Amino acid sequence: MSDGPAPRPGPPRLGLVGRGRAATTLAPRLSRLGLAPQWWWSRGEPGGPDGLPTVDVVLLAVPDAAIPGAARALSKRPGAATEIWLHLAGSQPPDLGRVDLETPRAAGLFHPLAALPGPGAPADLLDGATAGLAGDPAAVAVGRRLADALGMRPLVLNPATQPLYHAAGVTMAGHLTALLAQATAMLAGCGLSPQDARRALGPLALGALKNLEDASPNEAITGPITRGDVATVRGHLASLEALDPNLSLTYRALARTALELSRAKLAPADVDALAELLRP
Repeated sequence: MSDGPAPRPGPPRLGLVGRGRAATTLAPRLSRLGLAPQWWWSRGEPGGPDGLPTVDVVLLAVPDAAIPGAARALSKRPGAATEIWLHLAGSQPPDLGRVDLETPRAAGLFHPLAALPGPGAPADLLDGATAGLAGDPAAVAVGRRLADALGMRPLVLNPATQPLYHAAGVTMAGHLTALLAQATAMLAGCGLSPQDARRALGPLALGALKNLEDASPNEAITGPITRGDVATVRGHLASLEALDPNLSLTYRALARTALELSRAKLAPADVDALAELLRP
């Protein structure tokens, strides 16, 4: 493989592959910034990519398992060996889009650490978000340029710890959504509709995140654990067990983390009582 010639001056010419949430979130943002893709192709569309013109950078915004196949299809184009290809799959190796030693010129990862909702995403969604980068030097360099243009913060990833990086993102986005679903089920047990439950819980979640902008988790944590309120926690667990034991499992697991965050503030007797109550 070769990093090839230096990047041409001016904004990179982009090609975009995929029509899912990632692609349909990024495309309008790129267009507003003067980086509209010169072509936008999906493997589900009639015809192949053979006629797509050569660009500087191709963004492979397709499901993880589809990346190698999309790359093979793109590699049949005459200019493919001169391009830089970046896939968006944060859990996958940066060379997943590489077809052979010559194609593409450089391969890498450009992973927006953001929940990408698809069409209609807020215009400022990516402002300040992290872009995880990895791969060949030229791919990382163009990833930095792209992150800067999008108002994102580039972060070069260590391959050895990339799974932890991706797991952190899943925990903060996908698992947070799952947690909201569980809290919604709890309020449904109080008679609230799903819509009313979301209206009640949304500002609460946003307030907790706002508190964390200027304080560490140890400082910002709230709730009965950090107060050493054993009786309240016991009551919560009893109600959750009656409603759905799965809700109790989640509560216990998160409460054990809350206990570790709060340990320095609590009397030893309260720590011991809570630890016993929260055993798996």
